[in-house]
Amino acid sequence: MSEKLFCPEFVYDICVGLAVKDFLVKQLSLDMVSKNYADAMSIHYKTVEDVELAGPAEEILRFISERKNPMFEAHELAINYIYYRFKFDGRSERTIKGIFKNALKGDKERKYNSNKSVKNFKAYCFSMRSGHFEKAPAGWDISKEEDLHELGEIVKKEPSIDDFI
Repeated sequence: MSEKLFCPEFVYDICVGLAVKDFLVKQLSLDMVSKNYADAMSIHYKTVEDVELAGPAEEILRFISERKNPMFEAHELAINYIYYRFKFDGRSERTIKGIFKNALKGDKERKYNSNKSVKNFKAYCFSMRSGHFEKAPAGWDISKEEDLHELGEIVKKEPSIDDFI
């Protein structure tokens, strides 16, 4: 069996965003949703600990709660961020699977970290307020996207009560 690679940065950011969204819209604790996504990520990539998702998700939730005059509801902001990280690589559209490259394959070196993820989210929020990025279409859900491959298995994994006993 081949050696697992590190999770791509955008997949990590998406999972942090999903943890934030699930905490806000589902009646689950942040630890539960973080563990769910960390376990799902660790199937395809090198082990990701649940605290690696819970830490930045908690910081993002704190940041969201401190906003004054928010333009979007907290869960909408999380969905818009997930959409942006999935669809765009900086300012250009992200190609998940091209002729020579698969963006979901993984990285030989760890490129993601919690501080960078929080900075990415904050930068996105400020850019969103300035109108630089488009919002996710109404009703958009990443789990309904086509050609998700590994990411599809991660985002579609629902927490089971057995995981937390």
